[in-house]
Amino acid sequence: MRNAECGVRSGIRNPFALCLLPFAFCLAVSWAMAGEGPPKAKGDPAEDAKTEYRAADMLKRGIELLELKQEERGLKLISSVPRMFPNAKARFKAYLVLGQHHVEKRNYELAIKQFRYLADSEDADQQAEALYQEGICHYNLNNFDKAFMALRRVTNEFPWSVYANEAFYYIGQCHFKLGRWSKAVEALEKVGTSVPTNTQGETLAEAGQRLFVKIFDRDLVVLITLGGKPKATLTTARGDKEEVALEPLGQSGEFYIGSVPTLPGEPKPGDKLLQIVGGDTVSVETVDANTESGKRNEKRLATIKMVSTASVGFTDGAYREYTQGIFGDGEAFIRVKDLDRDTTAKKDEIAVKVFTQYKQERAPEAERTSLDFAREEETVVRDTVQVKLVETEPHSGIFVGTVVPRVAVDKAEVNQGDAKLSAMKGDELVVEYLDEAHIGGTDTREVRATAKLLIGQIQDVKIEHREVDTLDLKARKNLIEAKIYLKLGSIFKEVGLQKQATEKAAEGLDRVDDVIRTSTKASLDRSLVEEAFSVKWDLLLVQDRMGEAIAVCRTLTQLFPDSTLVDRALLKIGQARMETDKPHEAIGIFNAVISLPKSDLKAEAQYSIGKVLERVANEHAKQQQRDPDLSQAMTAYKKCAESYPDSPFAGDALEQIANYYILAKDYNRAIELMERVFQDYPDASFLDRMLLKWVIAAYRVGNLAVAKAKAEQLLAEYPNSPLAPKARQFQEIIEKKMSGGGETPEPKAEPKGEEKKEE
Repeated sequence: MRNAECGVRSGIRNPFALCLLPFAFCLAVSWAMAGEGPPKAKGDPAEDAKTEYRAADMLKRGIELLELKQEERGLKLISSVPRMFPNAKARFKAYLVLGQHHVEKRNYELAIKQFRYLADSEDADQQAEALYQEGICHYNLNNFDKAFMALRRVTNEFPWSVYANEAFYYIGQCHFKLGRWSKAVEALEKVGTSVPTNTQGETLAEAGQRLFVKIFDRDLVVLITLGGKPKATLTTARGDKEEVALEPLGQSGEFYIGSVPTLPGEPKPGDKLLQIVGGDTVSVETVDANTESGKRNEKRLATIKMVSTASVGFTDGAYREYTQGIFGDGEAFIRVKDLDRDTTAKKDEIAVKVFTQYKQERAPEAERTSLDFAREEETVVRDTVQVKLVETEPHSGIFVGTVVPRVAVDKAEVNQGDAKLSAMKGDELVVEYLDEAHIGGTDTREVRATAKLLIGQIQDVKIEHREVDTLDLKARKNLIEAKIYLKLGSIFKEVGLQKQATEKAAEGLDRVDDVIRTSTKASLDRSLVEEAFSVKWDLLLVQDRMGEAIAVCRTLTQLFPDSTLVDRALLKIGQARMETDKPHEAIGIFNAVISLPKSDLKAEAQYSIGKVLERVANEHAKQQQRDPDLSQAMTAYKKCAESYPDSPFAGDALEQIANYYILAKDYNRAIELMERVFQDYPDASFLDRMLLKWVIAAYRVGNLAVAKAKAEQLLAEYPNSPLAPKARQFQEIIEKKMSGGGETPEPKAEPKGEEKKEE
């Protein structure tokens, strides 16, 4: 017999573990071992404290500017953090903020570049979030192969992270969009099954949300077969007790999950609701019928503390909708939701700090450093009061109250320390609440909300028409329009309407050429100019003007040799050279991409080398009327797979090698390779083709059972694949042969030369 267990981050299995999962959160509890926490950063913190503070302060000011819709200033400030503080930890937060901003603007390519910088972070949560965000970007770009790679790294390398559950969801969505229904279901069933590592101290879950219980026990398969269901008993410290039935999770028969809603209130045992109050603890008990040591019906117990992550804000008079503006000399309505502070059967009370603040410019003679170039003003508190909030009703966990900001004409009327909250024109109102317990831990966090002070009557609506009056704005406008024409031209070209594609591309070229001409007369932002070159060569490729596109790429590399677009430009040149009668020139260009210190396109360049060598070998063999010598191409593909295993091109390279083994009739090596591919690349787009190759290889070596199983797998997992009819033919042939029906002609399915991908 085996003990029940729950997957943990380390490879060691615990004797027994329960998993308690609040909504969008998973928790694993283990008695055998406790995690030791992440490794501490090296170096002397005292020496770096000043630098870290300045970096964090600059980042904070940049984020504030973004929130105030001053995007250009905010982005410049945030992007300066990694450049001015290359060793500060705050630089990784800056990369995340920049990436998330680009995601909001749908600039997914730019966002991906920012997220990839976090690979150097020592914070595992940041690495997991960056990979997850990168996967979402690829998903939104419909680049599902790359999305699979990033999301699978989250689930494999950070299975304890909250992002792992989200990653499983998007893996399922990718399969769904590709029409792989069984794969989609398999991935979606795993949402909620990833668990955090075991940690020392209290285990926390969010109050007021559904609480999930998950167990792992292979013995429970027998119970399910006999018609029974495992159960767990949840008990609160105040006496509520609920029994939860656990349902099978997935198809393995090892994981089981159940849930119960939690809400504040007096305990009512047996009502299928778990009533809790602030600071309550929940005990979860289940029975392990057969342990590994031979004991029967041994009880297992886990405990969890329920906490509430507080929210605060100014609202309308009904305390429903949040507001960003408060009229002076009128009531400001304040609302706080924190179930932790609901501790009695009466209406509980809490206190919040409310203050007014204003911004003033620094004195010209104030000390400044090179780090303060963007700090043009500072925030000053004008007046502060304490406001009592009362719970709306017993066990609601929602606290409300009011305060009246009195408008003062001059500073002399402001008397700090009295019970009146004074404010002046242009001030902001801020409510601040200290959240002592939350899902992030028990360290007190400040929760704030801000609203503008409104004085006077609401002005009539005024409609203005703005004209673009600066070269920079005009260039940005032209570049946006050029991108739109590029998208339209690409769509027309894809459907075979070359004339319309050429016309749209010409419109785009007019816009982008104007940007490039402007850059020679005025100082435009460098990133704007680089992007203009990138859009131009894409427009030229839409028009099939390959030579001119190559010239544009060369111009970019000459003007900006350190540009992040240089590798893309070189790759474009190499791909264009592949289509000419001088393919060996392309190899040199691809090697130049690989030799760059940092590039995201090295894997594609290495794979392209293999494609060039394969094409050259096939053309040479055609001229000589003999079989092609693909050894050099296979060496290039093998290097791609080994050097860049996390790239989707690694899987493509392995597919080419599998084709080669089948052509060479080395079926055993082909089978070994395909076993590796299915283990390392479970979401690859070519797995239906690999399954058919596996059917062929197993059939040729006489392993009919494996050949039949792989044919059935192809039909089950890829029913819409163009290879499904051929797999069905193989299945029928194999079944006849296994039943002694004699020899049947085998359908032609071996890859040959240029046709191998189709096969």
